[in-house]
Amino acid sequence: MIRLAFYSVLVWGCAAMSAYSIARAGIMPEQTRLIFHEGQAQRSLMLANTNPYPVVVQTWVDNGEGNRAPENSASAMIALPSVFRLQPQALQGLRIVYDGSALPKDRESVSWLNVYEIPPAKADAPALSTRVAVAMNTQMKIFYRPAHLPSAPEAMAGALTFRIERQAGTWILVCHNPSPYHASFSSLRVGAQGREQSVAKTLDMMAPPLSEKAYPLGDFSLGADTNIRVSYTLIDDGGHYLDGYATAAVDQMLQ
Repeated sequence: MIRLAFYSVLVWGCAAMSAYSIARAGIMPEQTRLIFHEGQAQRSLMLANTNPYPVVVQTWVDNGEGNRAPENSASAMIALPSVFRLQPQALQGLRIVYDGSALPKDRESVSWLNVYEIPPAKADAPALSTRVAVAMNTQMKIFYRPAHLPSAPEAMAGALTFRIERQAGTWILVCHNPSPYHASFSSLRVGAQGREQSVAKTLDMMAPPLSEKAYPLGDFSLGADTNIRVSYTLIDDGGHYLDGYATAAVDQMLQ
C-alpha cells in the first residue's frame, strides 16, 4: 500500500493557500511495491506526473522512520536520481539500487521509498507576501526477499493466527505471523456479539515476519462471546487485495 504524508513549505507568494496545493499525490508510481530477490542489484520504477503543472521531485529510501531528513536516512537501498524536475504528463525512470549491506537471510526486510513532490510557486503572486504551499510525500514499500525461504509467499495468509488480549485496561488484537514474509493488511475487522468493528488504520498495518503485532481495539467489548471472528484484507506482491478470515483465541482468564 502507498501511504501519503503532507508537508507545509514556507515560500514567497500569496497570503492564502496556493492554488497549486494538492489533496492527492500527483506523482504516481507504476506499481505499489517493489520486490528485490536475493541476487538482484537494482530494480527500475517508472513515475508519472499526473499534475497539470511541473513539479520538483526528491527521492530517498529510509527504514520507515518517517521523521528524518533524507540526508539522515539509513537504508540498504538507494534511489537514483535523487532530485529532478518532471513536466506535466511526463514520465521519469527511477533506479533503486541495493548497496550490498548485510540483511537477514531468514526473513524479508522492508524499506520505504519516499517520492517528495513540490509544486511551483504561483507566478502572479505578490512579491512581498508569503503563502504556504503543500508538498506531498508518497511512500511505497521495497521488500528484500532472501533466497531459499522455507515457504512460499502464498502460504503466509494460512499461517497467520490471532488472539484477543487485554493490556493496560485496553483490548488489543494480536496477530502472530510465523512466516518469513510481511503480512501487509489493508484492513482488519473483529466480529463479536453480533457486530463487527474495524481496527483503526495506522500508517503501517504490517505484521512483521517471525513476530507479532498488536492492534488496539478501542471501545471493543468482549462480553460473554468467545467466538471472535477476524476478517482481514491482505495486499499481495502484485498489489492485489485478498480477503480472508480466522477465529481469534481468547485467554480463558478473560472470559
